[in-house]
Amino acid sequence: MAEFTRSFPDDPELRRLVQAFESGDYYTVRAGAAALAERASDPDVRKAALELRRRIEPDPAQLYLLALTLALLVFLVAWFYLHKH
Repeated sequence: MAEFTRSFPDDPELRRLVQAFESGDYYTVRAGAAALAERASDPDVRKAALELRRRIEPDPAQLYLLALTLALLVFLVAWFYLHKH
């Protein structure tokens, strides 16, 4: 069990999402966490479900670096294509 999930409340559906998270089934976590957070009456269950969802989102720095890499690739391809001799 992941260290951060030890403080999660005891809820059967949340437990199922934690098991999916630990086994790498992020599709189930993505779909189930949002649904559980919407309908959960316990604020701790809602908070835990949103925490699981947050942990599978990509890091914003990675997205920025990916965009920068793609822009550089487009620039270099255009540069070499336009300056062919």
